[in-house]
Amino acid sequence: MSGRAPADAPLTRAQKFQWFLEKGLAEGLRPLPAGTDEAAAQRLVHALEDRFEILRTSLAVIDGELRQLVHPSGSPVRVVDVAPDGTAERSLADLVRVFTAHTHGRVGRFLVQFHLLRSGDRRWLAVVADNVAVDAGFHGVVDQQLTDLLHGRTDSPDTGGPHRGPGIQPAEQARREADPGEDTERTRALDYLRRHFSHAPARMHPHHPPGEGTAGRYYRSTLTLPGADGLFARGMAHTGLLPSAVVLAAFAQLLCLRADTDACTVNVSLDNRHNADLRRVLCATAQRSPVALRRQGRSLLEAAAEVQRTLAEGHPAYGRYDPFDLIRERVEAQHRRGVCLSTDLAFNFIPPPQGWRELIEAEPGPTDGRGSTGGPGSTGGSGSTDRPGSRISWATTAETSYEYGASLSVRWADPHTVRLSVHGDSRVLEPEQCAALLRGVELVLTRAAMGRDCSPDEVASAVGLLRLPRGPRERHSDGRWIDLRAIEDLLLALPGVTAAGASLEPGGASGTPRLTARVTAADGSALTPFDLREELLRAVHTGAIPAVPDWFEIDGGDASDGRSLPGRPAATAEETALLTALSGAGTEPGRAPDLDLCYLRAGGRPEHYPRFAELLRRLGYHPPGFAQVSGMATLRSLARELRPSGRAGGRPATPAG
Repeated sequence: MSGRAPADAPLTRAQKFQWFLEKGLAEGLRPLPAGTDEAAAQRLVHALEDRFEILRTSLAVIDGELRQLVHPSGSPVRVVDVAPDGTAERSLADLVRVFTAHTHGRVGRFLVQFHLLRSGDRRWLAVVADNVAVDAGFHGVVDQQLTDLLHGRTDSPDTGGPHRGPGIQPAEQARREADPGEDTERTRALDYLRRHFSHAPARMHPHHPPGEGTAGRYYRSTLTLPGADGLFARGMAHTGLLPSAVVLAAFAQLLCLRADTDACTVNVSLDNRHNADLRRVLCATAQRSPVALRRQGRSLLEAAAEVQRTLAEGHPAYGRYDPFDLIRERVEAQHRRGVCLSTDLAFNFIPPPQGWRELIEAEPGPTDGRGSTGGPGSTGGSGSTDRPGSRISWATTAETSYEYGASLSVRWADPHTVRLSVHGDSRVLEPEQCAALLRGVELVLTRAAMGRDCSPDEVASAVGLLRLPRGPRERHSDGRWIDLRAIEDLLLALPGVTAAGASLEPGGASGTPRLTARVTAADGSALTPFDLREELLRAVHTGAIPAVPDWFEIDGGDASDGRSLPGRPAATAEETALLTALSGAGTEPGRAPDLDLCYLRAGGRPEHYPRFAELLRRLGYHPPGFAQVSGMATLRSLARELRPSGRAGGRPATPAG
């Protein structure tokens, strides 16, 4: 390995997506032969690093650009002794906490860490990784390679799996994506994003920011389905629909029913479109595309057929977008429409390990129509389903934040058993209701395997999925729910506002009610509808409210929608200092208040702002609204780390493990 020289490359689109949007991590625990020592574990890891460059990769800022840096070897294997009263799983949880606190989301650190856990003669290889390098699906690929190594199969033949054969290293994939010939695909994807965000529904649930007392807020709930291969095969035979389409339709339709919304947007993983090129990349490929799905009233199979058409027609037109394009289009559409267009729903479906053909051609097992007993959400099954032996388990996670309110993943425990797992936020979907949701998906799959259809209402009633309770000031309008009290509270918190009210009144577009805000301004204040809209847009961008009012009225002052007025002058000491610094540097200030003020609040010095803003723009960021791109933590990292460095003698040092 000493003969390998470090090499750098841009980030792939999927890596950008993980770094700037999802910011997740993966962990795993693999038993090793008894007595495996540190040297043997290190040899195994070196063999994995030979196959997968991403295991010895860090991120670095080179000449003002965030790039991946491939090193001769990765982070050394560290030995961890399991506490006498502990378990390997607890030790892994401790490693995840340390990784999150000191490595995750930081440049200059290896993206993947391996640890040898010891307890007596027992041994495990633990891995903790940034999703920029390894997602849950790719972790299974690494685990299979480790199995081959342990059994002496160092040169396994190509079995047709997505990561067998030569594959494509992520650095090479990034270079391919940067090729001018890719511009056509990127343009097609950009066109899709523009169409999507011009009509996409508002975010389904309000965002609840992490804070004190978040322990136990996030959880994973898993439904294990034995005999899923036969269940899926029979469903495809009866309906002609892919199981991924049926599961996604059930997931989206049941959540729309629960929230009483007309549509939702789900961030769907590229795995669902079976993109052969991307699935050959020896790296995480969990770049997701936003897919808007309409609520169907009667038939879940019709909803599944629409999902299947949507995904089939969309690929490859929107499967090749650049995440910076998505960020820009979403933020600008939010600013223009005044609607929160982020989503708190995600979906991922891993194809069966034996392949679809083998699954379809395999002899289906018998259909047992005798459902197991137990109430909805019980671990022993539900009387409303037809699948014996299925079970639900759940546990809280140690996370203090998570991008989604509910993210459903479908993965295979073995060629016959599927695990449907929801990574959830209990403030969005309580664990008990999550269990009902999973049982609902199971019921839809079971009915499809019998050639029977059902409606969302029937499924919800059978499994005990309840509608979301609504507050006294929440109103339903234009397919979404509006919390009038939340808007009033935000307005009252603004300087210069002494009274505020929000209401739905006649006069909206297409005959819908118009959301109107009325405020009383303090004596001497110079509030305009533009001011009010800009301030409320901050809450829309963070997901605290789904939309800004359509019309603003100021007692004794202006009335308008707040869009046609020019940008206001600086109104705070922070803005004044920033504009002074920009003028002194000869820089024409743009009206990007979120970018400007977020930089200052992250600890940046005004005199350094022009260079900082220029580097951000070189990375693809465009105003308005950098504050809503990737959160304050990433901004602080960029403010600290984005410094130019020459390639000669300026290459980042070997990262800390």
